[in-house]
Amino acid sequence: MRKKGGRIASVIAGVAIAALALTGCSASGGSGASGGSGRYVNIYTGNPGAIPQNFNPFSSSVYWSPAGAVLGSVYEPLFYYNTAKNEAPQPWLAKSFTVSPDGKTYDVTLRSGVKWQDGKAFSADDVAFTYNLIKSNPALNTYGLKLAGAKATDATHVTITLSQPDYTNEFPLLGETFIVPEHIWKSIKDPSKFLNTKPIGTGAFSFGTYSSQSFTVVKNPDYYVKGEPAVPGLRFVSENGNTGGLNALNAGKLDWAGIALEDVQHSFLDKDTKYNKDTVIPADVKVLIMNLTKAPFNDVQFRKALSLSIDRDSIIKQAFGGTDTPANPTSLLQPRDSAFVAPDYKGKTMTEDVSQAKKILADAGYKTDASGDLLGKNGKPITFNIATVTGYTDTITANQLLVEDFKKLGIQATSQQMSLGAYSTAQATGDFDMLDDRIATGPTPFQQFNTALNSDLSAPIGKTASADYARFSDPAVQKLLNTAASTNDQATVAKAYQQLGTYFAQNQPYILLSQNGAVTTYRDQYFTGWPTTDDLWANPSNWIAQNVGWVAKKLKPRS
Repeated sequence: MRKKGGRIASVIAGVAIAALALTGCSASGGSGASGGSGRYVNIYTGNPGAIPQNFNPFSSSVYWSPAGAVLGSVYEPLFYYNTAKNEAPQPWLAKSFTVSPDGKTYDVTLRSGVKWQDGKAFSADDVAFTYNLIKSNPALNTYGLKLAGAKATDATHVTITLSQPDYTNEFPLLGETFIVPEHIWKSIKDPSKFLNTKPIGTGAFSFGTYSSQSFTVVKNPDYYVKGEPAVPGLRFVSENGNTGGLNALNAGKLDWAGIALEDVQHSFLDKDTKYNKDTVIPADVKVLIMNLTKAPFNDVQFRKALSLSIDRDSIIKQAFGGTDTPANPTSLLQPRDSAFVAPDYKGKTMTEDVSQAKKILADAGYKTDASGDLLGKNGKPITFNIATVTGYTDTITANQLLVEDFKKLGIQATSQQMSLGAYSTAQATGDFDMLDDRIATGPTPFQQFNTALNSDLSAPIGKTASADYARFSDPAVQKLLNTAASTNDQATVAKAYQQLGTYFAQNQPYILLSQNGAVTTYRDQYFTGWPTTDDLWANPSNWIAQNVGWVAKKLKPRS
């Protein structure tokens, strides 16, 4: 599984084409057997299916699609946030920033000497334009930024003003907002629908060639950081899921892949002990997203019972390769966020107790028929689909195990596979029963709770949501989110995180499966300088768009 959980909306559906993207490549741009300085870095981000010809940096569907790799390689944000470690943001397009005491004003100092890839000069006017464009087009504001406006004070200084303090959204404000050239985007009538087939950015790589099976970005010779990039280009390919990605990796056709493997040691690492490598980091939580507008998922007692029926140990071992760990009931990442866990939940994990689950259902008024099928409050047997993406072998296996778990309660669930495009559209519009997915996090727990529980980012069924796909809504939770976002008092923020975690544990708006030990696989036969488990100078997860450009521009061809 390499799904998003955080921002995905509709993605153009397509049929996956496996080998074509990786064969017949010349040494100047391809996977070439000999490697050397002419070899491109060949990348599969784990998103299967045809690559949409849409490179709009404001689109959440692009961010999580195979095309999202242009973000960070062609387009750049102001700073890089290494979510694999707790450290200060690193300069990217900007050098530094300060925040006013009231939390409403960000004064940003930019680099000088930066050019757009069409030769035009980059300046603070472009940065101000980007943020004002987001403010004036709500469809572009997928993070719910509290923007009041932005103004360039000179060529290298810009002031970003918020309508209210929003401390916890610093990461998306400065680290996930990709700056666009004013001279191009000012004439675009509807930037939310613009396909941007020939993107122009400031990045270390310029856009190269496109097909539905692969696209390339090539070294920007005028990049503003001396010596970067050292590689001639990147090739992003389509695959038919985890199996296709693994086969290409083991054949030496891929250098870097974001795929979930059920047994990374035997299926990949042992195949070439010299060059095959991986990193594992606690990245986020894997969950079942239920459509909370539908019965019986809108019943907290049903959700609790359903959760208790799950044998998570078997799912972690058989579906997730043993690299995941049991999740804390609060959903807070362990050990990183253990300080925010309420005393009642410290050291706890999700448990299986079928007898207790049946008791909860009986006490809540659920009955079974003569066949043992669990009946809903409407008297009909409870049935639903558990959906995932075709080719995601880990979640497909997990869903098959879940079907058997739910049978213990008399529930007839069906494992369903969909193309990435169909899945993304169903998730965004609420056209689903249950999804096997994850909740993306960031440098702090705020992004995780905000993604899952912020009803301002959701939408009515049939409309496109940018987050909160479960259609969760609770004014008390919204107040806690607003409290955490609006203060820089760390004690107040910590209290809000603890209360949000406790609410999550008590109400289970999402059913936790595991804490995701995100595995990134790569081969260092042709390139050096990768982030490693021992030296996480960057987050190696290449399905997160900005990581691709940040890591790739620092790689070096092996001599």
